[in-house]
Amino acid sequence: MSDTANDLKNELKKGLSQLQTLRDEVRVRLHLANMDLKDQWNKLEPHLADVEKKAADATEASRNLIDEAVKKLEKFRASF
Repeated sequence: MSDTANDLKNELKKGLSQLQTLRDEVRVRLHLANMDLKDQWNKLEPHLADVEKKAADATEASRNLIDEAVKKLEKFRASF
């Protein structure tokens, strides 16, 4: 095999190794992000249910709670 072919083969091995490492890192980060998002949702969802119940009071305070909850939910949605 020529030096050029050996060089190409070595570059391909390095490239594949880098690709595999990056793929594995992305998988781990996605898994951790998924866990973090689930934790955030598990904290947010009960708050939303509480806000929905309090909205039945039809007060200024309940309107403020809804506005705050909408902002929190929009922020959560944007984190995906």
